[in-house]
This record gives sequence, structure tokens and C-alpha cells, in this order.
Amino acid sequence: MTESQALIWDETFPSLLLKGQGTTSFLHGQTTADVFAQKELDRIFMCCWLSTKGALKAVLEIRLSDDMAEIVIICGEINSIRDGFESVIFPADKVKLEVIDPIRRRQEINNNSSWKDSDFSWIDDNTFSIDGITKYKKATKEELEGWKIRQGIPSFDKEMNGETNPYELGLADTINLDKGCYLGQEAMAKFFRSKSLKYQLRYWEAYGENDNFQIGKKFFNTNKNEGYKKNVGVVTSSIRVDDNFFNGLALIKKTFLDHDFCFSENGDSITIKKPISFTNPF
Repeated sequence: MTESQALIWDETFPSLLLKGQGTTSFLHGQTTADVFAQKELDRIFMCCWLSTKGALKAVLEIRLSDDMAEIVIICGEINSIRDGFESVIFPADKVKLEVIDPIRRRQEINNNSSWKDSDFSWIDDNTFSIDGITKYKKATKEELEGWKIRQGIPSFDKEMNGETNPYELGLADTINLDKGCYLGQEAMAKFFRSKSLKYQLRYWEAYGENDNFQIGKKFFNTNKNEGYKKNVGVVTSSIRVDDNFFNGLALIKKTFLDHDFCFSENGDSITIKKPISFTNPF
């Protein structure tokens, strides 16, 4: 890559189409965004789809036009979302849902600011190629994976484990606290009032052996003997950068969030910090 080239996140995402007179109202009641306000702004917007307990089930981007909404699933599982929406669609909602072809999305990779604040575009022409544009270079799978880790973009069945909520995963900026009733609202309001979370997502990096940093491995407050060790977090994502250097994401307990270091079970020193895109919950 030459000095003038910028890496591009170029990926297609599973997508849904919601059609009908009640499209805006339905999405307003199902997601964390003020969809009526977003419709007035006439732009693609990001929001979350939650369980009744406030657990994050999907991160969505939505484009509204007349009585229709294209829904791109940035994080989540399309069949779960489709089934979840269809289970609460009634004739009075005046909407129909269908699966459409995946939508292609492009965004310049920025290592200094949140991916949620960066410009992006949806591309209708899936044959469009950036190979001939010398200003850009499509990120490799490995480059993209590493960037998503540093950003703190949650992955389905990893950071999104059926229990974690948007506040814990750094997605507070996708939650509208002023809108009316929506799925998961009571739980989110309770989290906000109590200011109490079990964990927060953190980026980590360390030198050591692969077995010490696999998904599900625990982090500890000290490398001393068992009598002093306390579990302070768990690995949710892990990649090998080179032979003995690893990084990833972990859920760190709230009582340990003001620390910059922790340790693996075998005593490896681990640096922890906020992911680039993490938005403080309160």
C-alpha cells in the first residue's frame, strides 16, 4: 500500500425490507432510535434491536423512504431478526417483511475516531470495484478483523452473548432515552437509573502463549498465588497478530475498570483500554 492510499471497509451485509403504511411506527416500537425524527432527517441511521431484558440482539442501519425501510444487519443474525419481527407483526401494523439481497457497504478505515462517526455509503451496484481507484485499497480479512477489534465492534455469539446490553458494549450513543415505548425500554431505563452494569467492553493486548488468550479464558487482578487472585474479566474475541503477540476484546468487571493492566491465568501481563468507538454509558 502506498502512502497516499487509504484502507476501505468494503463488505456486504444481510438485509431486510419492511414495506407498508405502518413501517415507521413499527420500527419506532421495535428499535432504540426515534424513527419518526430520523425520517425527517432523511438519512441512514444506526440503532439497536433488543430483547425484553435489554440484551443486544442486533446492530442495524436503516434507510427510510416513503412507506418502506431497508434494514442492514451490521451485527446480528438475520433469521433471528426476521422471526422476531414477524412474531409481533399483526394486520393492524400494516407492514410486510421480506429478506432481500445483501447490501454492500463501504467506509474508509479510521484508526483515530469511532466507526459510528465516520462517513459511509451503501452501494447499489455490487459489481463496482475500487481496484482502479489509486486513492483506496480494500482491507484484507486480517486487516479488517484487527480494525474491528480495536474499534470494539461487537460480534454475534461473542460480545453479543444473549446477556450483554448496549451500555456494556459501548453503544450508548445508539439509545434514544426520550422516545416512547419500545422493545427493551424498561430494562434500558432501569440500567440508566441505577447506573449499574456488570461489565464493560475493553480492548486488550498481550504477549504470551495462545492457550492463555483463547475465547472464554479469564483475566485476573494479579499474577501472584491463588490466594490473591480475583477474576476480573473474560475474553470474548482473540486474534494472533504474530507469533506471540495477541489482541482482542474482553468483558471487564465494573470494579476493575480503572485499571490499565491485568493478568492471564499463567501470569502474562495484559494491557487493557477502552475500544476506539466505546461510548461511555452514563
